[in-house]
Order: sequence, then structure tokens, then C-alpha cells
Amino acid sequence: MVEACQAQDAAALRELYRRMSPMLMGVALRLLRDRPQAEEVLQEAFLQVWRNAARFDRARGSAKAWMIGIVRYRALDRIDSERRQPANGGEIPDIAAEMPVAVEDGRALAACLGELPEHWRRAVVLSFVDGYSHSEIAERTDTPLGTVKSWISRALGALKRCLER
Repeated sequence: MVEACQAQDAAALRELYRRMSPMLMGVALRLLRDRPQAEEVLQEAFLQVWRNAARFDRARGSAKAWMIGIVRYRALDRIDSERRQPANGGEIPDIAAEMPVAVEDGRALAACLGELPEHWRRAVVLSFVDGYSHSEIAERTDTPLGTVKSWISRALGALKRCLER
């Protein structure tokens, strides 16, 4: 589909939107936690896909990964710009000072993820990294929806306990 967008095929963009927008909206919502902002980010991302389709290179990765990257970048950019505009004239947070903690937290999270049973880890990654809804994970893994919800709930509990150690 992205290749068809490279030729400025509007029908291809509509089809790409139909297929990809639910999953990409999930990515934006998980990052922004605000539906109106997530919708704006999604629209901006598809506009960027349309304008930059010619730059997409399948040799560097899948179209899905490319589009997820665009949505994530736009959402993180929006979060960052909100942080730069402090409410009530407060100080701008020092993101650089938080970096060592974030890196260490990332390492701890990776270690804790490695301790989870494979099916729990896969469900968590599909949900929080790839942006799939619980229903989409259930369909993708051919697992009942209740089981997927249980796996994710148990995995999050296990991750919390692991990170508190």
C-alpha cells in the first residue's frame, strides 16, 4: 500500500488508513492517554506518510514499522512540546537529568520481561510496544479474549513486583 501511495494514489491512502489506523491509534493513545490528541497525531502521521511515501525504503524495514515510528515520533514530539510549555510559568523539566534513571529503568524492565513466561511476555509486547488491542492480540494468537486479558494483568503484576525488588 505504501508503494501505491508513492505514486500519489489517494485510494491507496484511504485503504492504508482503513487497515492501519486502528492499530496506530492504539499506539498514539498509549503514549498520549488523550483521545483528541491521539486523533490529531494520527491525522498528522497519515499526512506525513502521504508526503513522504517516496522516502519509504522496504529494505530498511516494513511499512508497518515505518508508520509506527512516525506515530511514535509525532506523539513523543507532542509530549515533549507540552513539557516545554510549563503550566503556571514553572520551570522546564530537565529531561537530561532524568536520562540515567530512564536508562536504568529500561534495563530493569528488560530483565523483568525476560523472567515472564513467553505467552505473558508476548501479550505485553504486542499490547504496549506494538500497540495492539486485547481483542487484536486474542485474534492474532488464537487465544480467548479473557485469557489474553488475564495474561496481561498477571504479567503487569509480575513486572510490578519484579521492579519493586
